Amino acid sequence: MPYLRIREAPESSSAATLRAVIAALNNAWHMPHHVSSVEQVMARVAASWPRALVQKLIAREVRRRALDPQLARHIRTEGLARQAVAHYHFLEDHGIYPAVILGAPNGGIAYLAALLGVPFLPGHFLFSFLHPSHPDDILSYERMGSQLIRTILHHNPDLLAINHYDPVHDRFLVGEVNHVRLKLLRLPQAYQTFIHRHLAPGGVIFYVDNRYSWLQYHLDHRHRFQVGGLGGIEDREFLHGTPVLDAWLEQEGSHHRGGWVLPRYEDRLQMARESEWGSEDMLRERVEDFARAQGYEFRVLYGEHPEDFSIMAYLAYLWESRMHQRDPNGLLIETFSQINPTAALRSDLLPLWMPFNAQDSLEFLERMIPYVPKDVPALLLSLIPNFTQPPDTPPASAWEEIARQIAAVTWIGVNPKRYPMDLAGVFEYLPRLQQWVQGHPGQPPTPRLSPEDLLAMNHYFKKDAQQLFKLLLETEP
Repeated sequence: MPYLRIREAPESSSAATLRAVIAALNNAWHMPHHVSSVEQVMARVAASWPRALVQKLIAREVRRRALDPQLARHIRTEGLARQAVAHYHFLEDHGIYPAVILGAPNGGIAYLAALLGVPFLPGHFLFSFLHPSHPDDILSYERMGSQLIRTILHHNPDLLAINHYDPVHDRFLVGEVNHVRLKLLRLPQAYQTFIHRHLAPGGVIFYVDNRYSWLQYHLDHRHRFQVGGLGGIEDREFLHGTPVLDAWLEQEGSHHRGGWVLPRYEDRLQMARESEWGSEDMLRERVEDFARAQGYEFRVLYGEHPEDFSIMAYLAYLWESRMHQRDPNGLLIETFSQINPTAALRSDLLPLWMPFNAQDSLEFLERMIPYVPKDVPALLLSLIPNFTQPPDTPPASAWEEIARQIAAVTWIGVNPKRYPMDLAGVFEYLPRLQQWVQGHPGQPPTPRLSPEDLLAMNHYFKKDAQQLFKLLLETEP
């Protein structure tokens, strides 16, 4: 049966994770944003414009790339799965792997898949439908999202839908588009076929079980609405507001105060797995049933927060470098959709991925300082420009202050003087990273860790994480 190909949102973390893994398996580079040379030149020119003009230019581009709401009726679960596996067209039937990773997206997971040299299959899909509205008009946003979701779920009993509304971090987006995130509740046939073709007999299916949760409105048993998202602001603060948020709204020129709620659904607020990063138990159960029935080994990559998977990946690269008696060339810090495992593999970099550029990620970086080798020669800092300045977004100077405690800092992509409004930084990220890697070559980008190595590492990590880090940091390459 033919399915209409419907483009995922450019800001989809799930699509970014998938594309980054595919690039690494191809020994190629992940380009988060595909633009023409003319658009790049325009972006460099516009980077020096006043903030208001930059935001207008971005809003216009967001509208141009948004989906027609009429396309919602063409979305099918099997079509989403086929669209994902189609990216692996280069494998044909001879690409056999010892493992596959399946489930929630995460930069740490992309780095793990690349180090193992195995495919990743996403359990989440994000779509941005055209819906110009005021960014504080939560009622209009919910009405539009509910229309879209009712249409989608009517045709897809095996999907969960979350209408994700973040008027702070995504303020420039929610004024133009309506975000609908879809999550698999069963293993699509396209995924089953892919696994049969490309997973070795008895191979490992790693399921990404991210248990990060958030308060959500449960509008129906497969339909939720989430206000806000991961960063330095808590879920209840989004709902009820804070003096800091109110002051920021006034600065933004908005008359809205006191948080964002859906009054008619107040009795339906419940904790659930967070929209962007959280996993769903139903899919885990279905994947485990499939694995056991087909003779595959089922293993869980478990975390309570997206940062847990970043630590897991960082530890894996440190573990592998010690196993093969190599000194890392540096520490690579990337954020959100800026994920390029190819850089770490080609240049012997230790990757430390940040879920976002908010205050909590900066604090995460500071907590990780004791676990970085003291003689690491360089730190590459790649912060995603998000073209808005919420109250939980630290300035470039704060990142610089923490980062230079580790090593000399090289900014990749974004210009710290223009951050977070540096439009050119979106397009400069990849060429700057490639340039640095070219000048600091490492070992060939071949799979360096086996599933058994990863399982052994996780065993020791769960037993005594501090002791494991101490051992690895004290071990001479």
